[in-house]
Amino acid sequence: MKPALADENSAEGLEAFTEYWFELFSYGYETNDWEPFDAVTDPGCRTCENLTGQVRDLYADKGWIVGGAVNLSSFDTEFIKNTEGSINSFVGVEQAGLTYFDSTGTEINKSEALPLTVNVTIALWEENQWIMLDFGSPEGT
Repeated sequence: MKPALADENSAEGLEAFTEYWFELFSYGYETNDWEPFDAVTDPGCRTCENLTGQVRDLYADKGWIVGGAVNLSSFDTEFIKNTEGSINSFVGVEQAGLTYFDSTGTEINKSEALPLTVNVTIALWEENQWIMLDFGSPEGT
């Protein structure tokens, strides 16, 4: 459930939104229901499309995934608009291990948990709500 604070145009609101966005990302991994995630994510987010596309393809073939929950463990932003009007934040995230199954229930792949990594999120306050524009490694890493 989206916290009310996530609809506030403030550093605290952006943090609440970012945590909510990662919850929706985790939910999509486990259910293949990407509608709530897509509603708050810019369709031009290539990283998002790459990650969700792999999951969508597996589910389209009647497979599924167990695990993959993403945990936001740190959040830092100066809350300053860049030249495009969006705001960058540094986030520390971890992801639980994933187990992939095919349509027969046979395990076809496994991914180990991803340790804490620092990434950048780019979000835009637009029409009284936050939209996630992109997510990924900071430049130069």
